[in-house]
Amino acid sequence: MFPQLQYSRPLRQLWKRLLERGLELTVLEFWNDYRSLIQFLSRIALVLAALRYGAGPERWASYTILWMAVSTRLYFWLVGGSASLQTTDTVFFLIDLSVGAMLIWIALRANRMYTLWLAGFQILAILAHLARGVADGISPIAYAVMMVGPSYFQTIILAFGIWFHHRRVKRHGNYRSWRTSSPPSRDQRPQS
Repeated sequence: MFPQLQYSRPLRQLWKRLLERGLELTVLEFWNDYRSLIQFLSRIALVLAALRYGAGPERWASYTILWMAVSTRLYFWLVGGSASLQTTDTVFFLIDLSVGAMLIWIALRANRMYTLWLAGFQILAILAHLARGVADGISPIAYAVMMVGPSYFQTIILAFGIWFHHRRVKRHGNYRSWRTSSPPSRDQRPQS
């Protein structure tokens, strides 16, 4: 009835489920089954958009967000597809710490406001690990939400940052990407 389509395995599974169940697949089921793939593909799309429409801060921020996704997938692949949420996951903490250091550096140097939001959300993810390490009473679900939740906001903020940058360049022309240090202040002491 339908031709053989050459999709990746997750997309083939989706196609098979759609054919078996009709179009009864709910949005929530779709999101739960393909959330990781959708998020990974959206981050690749952000890198491509940053390369096409962005400048230095947009590119570095998108590389950093992609690094977070790739390193997390690599870690899942190495440990067999699951991580423990019962204790603080040291590898996730180190990944989030490296991403946090890079996003904070970008936020302090970039001539953009949205980069501060990216760094702020990453600090929340880092604090989730610290909170889990300090307090054993935090539920694994709360730990997972606090650890993963900021990445969704970061993806959305970066997409809007790229769009606003592109719109500003179209309207007003190029502007500097990075902040420059202020000139040295002159000595304001009264002369006698």
